[in-house]
Formats: sequence, structure tokens, C-alpha cells
Amino acid sequence: MQRIRHQDADPERSRLYLRAIWIAVIGNSLLVVAKGSAAYYSGSTAIFATAIDSVTDVVYTVFLAWGLWLSQQPADDSHPQGHARIEPVVSAVIALMMGLAGWEVIRRAFSQVLAGSQEPIAAWGWSAVILVGSGLVKVLMYVLVRRLAERARSPAISASARDNLSDVFSSVTALVGILAASLPGSVMSLADPIAAMIVSLWIFRNVLAILHENMGYLTGKAAEPDLVEQIHQTARKVDGVRVVHRIIADYVGPQLRVDMHVDISPEIPFRVAHDIHSAVQEAVEGLETVDQAYIHLEPAED
Repeated sequence: MQRIRHQDADPERSRLYLRAIWIAVIGNSLLVVAKGSAAYYSGSTAIFATAIDSVTDVVYTVFLAWGLWLSQQPADDSHPQGHARIEPVVSAVIALMMGLAGWEVIRRAFSQVLAGSQEPIAAWGWSAVILVGSGLVKVLMYVLVRRLAERARSPAISASARDNLSDVFSSVTALVGILAASLPGSVMSLADPIAAMIVSLWIFRNVLAILHENMGYLTGKAAEPDLVEQIHQTARKVDGVRVVHRIIADYVGPQLRVDMHVDISPEIPFRVAHDIHSAVQEAVEGLETVDQAYIHLEPAED
């Protein structure tokens, strides 16, 4: 008796995962060095905030690599349906790590505001150049990683791409903050920690968005109506199918599990009915977002 689902390895998806991870590791590591140096020499809390964000990016990328590798392992006795559900768990952990980074930034910014006016920050020069350059790097990383996420249909890589986009906003906000803080006046000196607070709030916003999406994958949220209709039309086009009258489609990890009832003629031989069953299952599972389809054949009423 077979107790473990047969799964074929997907080398194309593994290749896309590996490419996204290398982009994240190399890009974020370079930004950690650049932003860290700028924060040290300028004394800017806003730049420090973006540097902390980049450090967490490197850490969670390592964790992401481990999680994606584990999610691609074939089914075994402990996970007879495979390990795909590990991927949204990794995405949720990424979001929590982003939240910790945001908390550290806002804590430091509040301390600086409560301490009162600060010394003016030297905004022009390498600090501004590094922030502008990091923003451009993050735009490029966002575009590249988002394309890989769409091709691999990966929520974890999609979360990583979204984090790159938030870093663009962080760099712009930090740049505005240090430019304002470089101006004379006690009020303007607080622009830098205020910019850091805005950066942290943006981080929290992305954390909530990632958690909301991936909690749906973990708790079995329903498929979108348009996708359910696509599944219905795909099954209906198979020769021998008369009616598709029940479809339950929910997420098990990042892909769908479909349970559907199909009516066929009660007069046909069992072997023909079995062929129709196989054809419907193959057609539905051929859709990009569907992982498994369970087909229940029923006799159609004349």
C-alpha cells in the first residue's frame, strides 16, 4: 500500500530559488557595509535604521535559503504530502524578523527625540550618495526578484521582493531626514530621528501585509472566484464531462488543493469512466496554481 505521495523534483523552480537567494545575499551584504559606514561617520539614526534593515535582510536570506531548500524535499513518512507548507512558514518568520528590525529602529529614534536637539548632521557627501545608490540597487533587486517570484510562484521570494521595495522607501525617507537635519535650528535637528520613525512604520506595514498573505496559505483560505471559474471551465472541456457541480478549492501552502464532483453518463464502461477521471485530474492539475485535484465521479441524470 502506497503511503507517500510520489513527487517529481522541479529543477527549474530550484534554479529560480537559487538565483533569487544569490541576488539577495550579494546585494544586501554590499549595502550593509556601505550603510554601516555611512551611519558610523555621519551619526545619523535614519541611516542606522536602513543599515539595521539591511542586516536583517542578510540574516533572513540565509534562513530563506534553508526554508526553500527544505520545501523542495520530496514527500516522506513524516510529511506524506510533501514539504511545500514550510514555505509560507518561512515567509511569516521573515516578516517577524522585519518587525524586530523596525522595533529596534523606532526604539532608538524615540530615545533620540526624548534627548532633545542633536548636533547637525553632515548630509552632503558620501552619506547622501550611499542612500541614493542603495535606493537604486534596491529598485533593481526588486524588479529581478519579483520576476523570479512570479515564475516560481513562491510566496517566500515574493515577500523578499516586497522587502526590497520597502527598502527603497526607507532610503528616500532617510535621505530627506538627514538633509533636513543638516539645516540649522533645534527643530530641524529632530528630522533625522523622525525620518527613522517613518522608516520603521513602513517596515511594520510590510510586516502586516506579508503575515496576512501567508497566514491565509497556512490556514487554508479559499481560492479567488476567478480562479475557481477557471478550474470549472478546464474540467468542463474534458470529453465525457456533462456537469461540474461542486468545487472546493483551498490553499495548502502556496498552491491549491481542489475537490470537485463531475457528472458523467451512467451507461459508459468503467474503464472509460476511469479515463475521464484521469483526464479531468490531469487537466486541472495542469493549471499553474493547482497542486492536487480530487475528482469524484457521479452518474448524470438524463
